[in-house]
Amino acid sequence: MRNFYLLISGLLIMQNAVSQTVNDVTYFLGSELNGSARYNGMAGAFGALGGDLSAISINPAGSSVFLHSEFGGTLTYNSKSVEGSYFNTLTTKEDNHLKFDQIGAVFVFNNNNPESPWTRISTGINSHRVSKFEQNSRVLGSNTNGVDNYFLYFADGLPFNNLPLYEGETIPEVYRVLGEENGFAAQQAFLGYQAYIINPRTFTDDETAYYSNVEYSSVDHELDILTKGLHRKTSLNFSALFKEILHLGVNLNIHKLEYHSDQKFFESGQNPSSPVYNIDFENGISSYGEGASAQFGAILRLKKIRIGLTYDSPQYIDIVDETKQTIFSNYIEQGSIVKERIDPRITNYYDPYSIKIPSKTTLSFAYVFGGKGLVSLDYSSQNAANTVLTREGGSGYLDDLTRVLPNTFGSIQTIKAGGEYRFKDISLRAGILNRTNAQKSIRTSDQAFTFGLGFDFGSNTLNLSFVQLNENKQFQMFSEGLKDPYTLSNSITQISLSYNIKL
Repeated sequence: MRNFYLLISGLLIMQNAVSQTVNDVTYFLGSELNGSARYNGMAGAFGALGGDLSAISINPAGSSVFLHSEFGGTLTYNSKSVEGSYFNTLTTKEDNHLKFDQIGAVFVFNNNNPESPWTRISTGINSHRVSKFEQNSRVLGSNTNGVDNYFLYFADGLPFNNLPLYEGETIPEVYRVLGEENGFAAQQAFLGYQAYIINPRTFTDDETAYYSNVEYSSVDHELDILTKGLHRKTSLNFSALFKEILHLGVNLNIHKLEYHSDQKFFESGQNPSSPVYNIDFENGISSYGEGASAQFGAILRLKKIRIGLTYDSPQYIDIVDETKQTIFSNYIEQGSIVKERIDPRITNYYDPYSIKIPSKTTLSFAYVFGGKGLVSLDYSSQNAANTVLTREGGSGYLDDLTRVLPNTFGSIQTIKAGGEYRFKDISLRAGILNRTNAQKSIRTSDQAFTFGLGFDFGSNTLNLSFVQLNENKQFQMFSEGLKDPYTLSNSITQISLSYNIKL
């Protein structure tokens, strides 16, 4: 019998490995137009402008552009249509939600000393969602590669004596101890064996070779994915105006990341003679992260021209993961159909690790037509291939994952262009965004078209924006064995309403 030892709880286990895959890193690298309605209406092209609460989080020098202290927030309605593509089969699901996306304040202090070159000092705070992970999607398609290969991959080389249930043992006990002693791979092999999907070549304790019990020439796959959560950045800002020409600023950013993904995978269409068929494999992961980064920015004022430069330091975020798994299968035993359910009812808790999201540099230009309006252009570059995952004490899995990230990700080049035209107290806005995909496998760029409307009532302002954003991301069905790709194409319609009060 397996050698059990005392465990604190029967409901959770701690593992030294981590559960993150390239799929999850893809979500963490994402960003959207989530800010004030004025910012969104001009596609976020505010790097050389400032004077907007969301612009503080783009270029920290922008807070000293404000002439008065200000407070405001933004409510956003988001409608998302997600088209899943898997082996040329297209499936669409829709979802919508209402969120409070942005809130901020800036406090302006004018220096009345004529001998000082520093004519204005500002401090502020702005909090907005960098990414919203809320998404409901589905992919369907036929494949010649089955989920049995996922379990065979993890079982390969593992002695068979780890996988059976011995007298007095239960599914939760064995699943838990395998996680403690052998890690994630042994748990996957155990699930595959207990669901009758794989068998050892020989039923001896030291056997390390396995074969599949599933017979097929092709199988039908259905994957339902429900993700929730956010990546929120809160910027603590300080900025100053030097000789009415140069704005300088710095941000200390606090990052909060919460990510939940529930995936329900179903495989059918096996041969009529297959001993095992109709496999339902459910996986859930939750990630909780906190971290920090810094930003340094400048805006140079030359008559009607504005030039901006911003450096975003890498984001360092510490993350803790939790996972749950359940598997169902049907198999034939002595001519009878048996419906097997393997539900360990265990939450796996993994040791904390860190992700370093690469630095970004933004160059901005704007031209101001007096009080009539303006045009603005931002260009930024970020090399997603430099993403690094680490854990204190080292981790072979994380090192391997970091090494393959440059094969998946490349440089992100983003261009934002926006304009604003004023009719007395009413402003009309529009903008476009073009962003090369972080993933090398996707050649199409993410694109957005934006429009906005603003009303200035003197002591307060009301702004409305409309954003149409299209983006594409590619994922693997599973991390190993069944790694065939599928693509999710998102069509996002976003309407934001901001109200700001001048203090």
